[in-house]
Amino acid sequence: MKRLAIRPSAKPYIDRQKFPYGFRKSGDFSIAEADLLTQYGKTLLQLETGELTPQNDDETHFVDFISGKVEVSNNLEKAWAKYVRLARGKKHFYTLHSSASNQSDYDDDYSDDEFDVA
Repeated sequence: MKRLAIRPSAKPYIDRQKFPYGFRKSGDFSIAEADLLTQYGKTLLQLETGELTPQNDDETHFVDFISGKVEVSNNLEKAWAKYVRLARGKKHFYTLHSSASNQSDYDDDYSDDEFDVA
């Protein structure tokens, strides 16, 4: 596998909000994926947001990849795509009961009448 020419981040990338115990301990990423995200994550995020301008073909390909213009072509792009899906994707939330604040709105048999207890 050819060596990527993407600049490593100056500081390790950590997403404490979505992965409070780190990428390795999250159980969502392989060790290799976690290491790639930690080493290159800040650079990839800055390329994605436009804070950094691509300086070589690999960085340009990454920008094209996140823009949907080209398919994934390396493990770093695969790891970033997985990270984005897990960190920003919609999580499905299911509940066992209604969050109704007023039961009378949802139950035809419900009555607010006070009971006269004799």
